[in-house]
Amino acid sequence: MDKKRLKTSELKRKSLELRTLGLSYQQVGDQLGVSKTAAYKAVKNALQEIQEETRQLAKLNKTLDLQRLDWIIREAMKLALKGDLQAMDRIMKAIDQRAKIYGFEAPQKIAHTTPDGEEIQQGVVVVPTPMALEDWIKHYHQDEQEQE
Repeated sequence: MDKKRLKTSELKRKSLELRTLGLSYQQVGDQLGVSKTAAYKAVKNALQEIQEETRQLAKLNKTLDLQRLDWIIREAMKLALKGDLQAMDRIMKAIDQRAKIYGFEAPQKIAHTTPDGEEIQQGVVVVPTPMALEDWIKHYHQDEQEQE
């Protein structure tokens, strides 16, 4: 590995480490002797590399899980052909799991409902603006007096 590539790799690692600790891009740049823009790019590139690595690991795990499910089906099929109902059940569960991994199942709509099964209409929640503690106490006491 050449000197420049090693430096870039080290810059990405250190930039991400410092950013993870809560430093601003300017502070990261100052610590590492590079510009704010260079620090930002180093962090962005480090995160992209991590994202790609994670994507590859997920793909590998998916492949391994599918191979395991195929093995379970193959072994359970030997028993199922002899009439073993538990083996048949295992095969069906493995097939369902494989369908989930491949994404064959359609997404299901989940609706918020009342206990009677009627759909609850979703609306907008209005959150009052924040107020100073003293104002809130005055407002609270006014509400108490009005209720009396």
